[in-house]
Amino acid sequence: MPLSVNASDLRLFDDIYLNDSADDIRSLPDVFDCSDLYNGKLAYCFDQLKVFGLDEEMLAVFLVKQKARSVEYTVPLNAANYNTVLAGLRRKGLVFAHLSVNSETLDVLAGIQLLDRQTLDEQMFVLANRYDYTVPREYMFLESSAFNRAYRHGYNNIEQWLTADLSADGLKKQDKTVTMIVSAEQITVTVSYPFAVHSE
Repeated sequence: MPLSVNASDLRLFDDIYLNDSADDIRSLPDVFDCSDLYNGKLAYCFDQLKVFGLDEEMLAVFLVKQKARSVEYTVPLNAANYNTVLAGLRRKGLVFAHLSVNSETLDVLAGIQLLDRQTLDEQMFVLANRYDYTVPREYMFLESSAFNRAYRHGYNNIEQWLTADLSADGLKKQDKTVTMIVSAEQITVTVSYPFAVHSE
């Protein structure tokens, strides 16, 4: 999907960038206004894409003030889709930052103070597989550069990083957060740049 590259050049998903205009998005093939699906929140959807090559994929671009702010990908929940989406996110160069499942959590930024990355990845795998894939859960991923910078700046956990003042790290405006939420019937992946939006 060729979209014009905004001056911010912050990629939301594939060729969709933060602050792409509504006109750009409306001009794309197979796009339709799906705001009614999201309680009137301005959104444009694509249901012919093959983001991870799965059936019934839907990609929604959410706009605020006629500019793209976030992207939400949804697909029905089943074992094959769960494994494919999880693996696909890792292949995009994203790293685990946090997992919450069945009242248990693993904060990788907190754990990295004491353990090495491989050990934490193993712990994440154990926690994720302790419960059936249908048990509701939420993953957070970061790009490795963002995670490494958060560690170097001395943040002790993900919550501290998410709520810290931007003045301590101006590069946070370029940091993308990716969440993968597993609910009873579907998988939802949300991509946004929360610090870029807050800094405007």
